Amino acid sequence: MANQVNGNAVQLKEEEEPMDTSSVTHTEHYKTLIEAGLPQKVAERLDEIFQTGLVAYVDLDERAIDALREFNEEGALSVLQQFKESDLSHVQNKSAFLCGVMKTYRQREKQGSKVQESTKGPDEAKIKALLERTGYTLDVTTGQRKYGGPPPDSVYSGVQPGIGTEVFVGKIPRDLYEDELVPLFEKAGPIWDLRLMMDPLSGQNRGYAFITFCGKEAAQEAVKLCDSYEIRPGKHLGVCISVANNRLFVGSIPKNKTKENILEEFSKVT
Repeated sequence: MANQVNGNAVQLKEEEEPMDTSSVTHTEHYKTLIEAGLPQKVAERLDEIFQTGLVAYVDLDERAIDALREFNEEGALSVLQQFKESDLSHVQNKSAFLCGVMKTYRQREKQGSKVQESTKGPDEAKIKALLERTGYTLDVTTGQRKYGGPPPDSVYSGVQPGIGTEVFVGKIPRDLYEDELVPLFEKAGPIWDLRLMMDPLSGQNRGYAFITFCGKEAAQEAVKLCDSYEIRPGKHLGVCISVANNRLFVGSIPKNKTKENILEEFSKVT
């Protein structure tokens, strides 16, 4: 009798255990992700990210979910892993950032290389200290890191600077960030914004940046102070006034359109 009772107890336990292991905690948005057409594992991974607090459901728009659905399960999970491991603390538009991660993944696929593993980024402690000292904001996307624009009112409260206030900075070491650039260039005058161009495939900067100052005098002073400046041993910056670009790239033109057709269309607006 005792054996039978013990046997039943064991059997009961075995029947209950699958229920316990399957009871995974989900947010209220998990069902919505499934209904949107995401595979179960992908929906679960994204829901796990929601639970970490790194990103909220409302941060992702329909475009990002649609793009994620186009990936196979393995690809989608890889994209979400890379997204989770990214530093999102300064990312304002997380939906666009996720789309950028997906675009980078496809580009690397075409090149026959694996999705990039997390690379060492800036020293976040130094970036935080810089932002606290200056009161500026930092907006990070997969293509650039934008410091300021506009600056805090305590620095400048006028209208957005015009032509002649932007400088082009080249020959920047690929592992260099705002914590080294800003202290150097702010010596020339108040900065409106600094845009450091990033390479999504390598995770490092592209070697150049654009800095807009609050006045022409400051931009000219930046060229004098910083052109050929040795920012790292043997690494000299190249700085010049940025020239406005009056060329426009137009893509996706139907092949049956002639030069005359295109000129006719553009002449209607300019």
